[in-house]
Amino acid sequence: MPFENQLDINVRAFFFNAKTDYLPYYKNFSFTMQKETTLKDVLKLIKEKNSNFSYPEKDLVFRVNELIVTGEEKVAEVVQDLGTELLIEPALKYRSNNGLILNDHDFIHNFRQIFKRHMESKEDLINYVKCYPLHYASETFNYNHEYIGDAILVLAHKMITEGCSDCKDEILKAINDPFNGIRCCEYENNIYKGEDYGEKIAELKEMINLKEKESLIDKLSAKTLRTLDHSLESIEGRNIAFYAGDKNLNSKELKKKIEREIAQSSANLIKFEMSNKLAGQTIIDSHRELAHQKAGTVLLNALDNGADTLICSKDSDLDFFKNVISRCERVMGREIELKLISLGEFEDLK
Repeated sequence: MPFENQLDINVRAFFFNAKTDYLPYYKNFSFTMQKETTLKDVLKLIKEKNSNFSYPEKDLVFRVNELIVTGEEKVAEVVQDLGTELLIEPALKYRSNNGLILNDHDFIHNFRQIFKRHMESKEDLINYVKCYPLHYASETFNYNHEYIGDAILVLAHKMITEGCSDCKDEILKAINDPFNGIRCCEYENNIYKGEDYGEKIAELKEMINLKEKESLIDKLSAKTLRTLDHSLESIEGRNIAFYAGDKNLNSKELKKKIEREIAQSSANLIKFEMSNKLAGQTIIDSHRELAHQKAGTVLLNALDNGADTLICSKDSDLDFFKNVISRCERVMGREIELKLISLGEFEDLK
């Protein structure tokens, strides 16, 4: 067959020029690609169709369907994993100067600020530069623009375990800024087919006592928080979304199964973008305010997509949301009118 080596893709691409545009905008493109072509070839085709589209020739990292890529990935593999509808955006939209071109001064600045010259070596800098995509894949940047970045934490772990063990206490102190350091990190692997650094960052956290004392404001506000009723007698006619909570294969399969069951029930299926995002569960003891902000963002994402009921795949996630939802309302400045139920409760009501 003459077209067996071709595939059709639809691309929605990000446009923004800080010198001429007040807000970013998107344009749609359709291409027929050879399967062996790369994502960088897609960028070239967009540029040919619209000269306003920009991307860096050096240090190219960007997002496709919210995952960080370098442009060397084969289109056929990406389509197999992510589908033929591709959303192309900067690695961090708020750092875009022109299209996919970033103001990346923070990358080396953070390294110099954290690792003083007597602590780091030329080899450490080389290892850090290799983590350029990891830095901009950091989930925490979506909530705290001053965060030091996941790459700093991965390098700190490498320095402590493989080289600068004598500097361990100093390194741990350097990454433990109470506002922008490791306390903020709820790691998620956002790199397409990238190495997972969750265990290494967890080991770093174990080296530091990160438990945060409850503030006086939290104690006082806890007494005035409204009590929400999450009981449900029927799902008929309700708009139900499903929160899976992480990106592992089992959660993806479970999500497909439960969403199919919702669609086949007397309820209405609601999908929302953050159904596979962590919501502050792992940082509630180290950075309560950020945990409440993250949980509030996830819950409002479901609500604003039309859900009135949220099924939680894990009982621990259900307990977490029930415990923090009123505080989330305070942090987000909005009421969150969602019924929260367990997977078991949904099965009983189905």
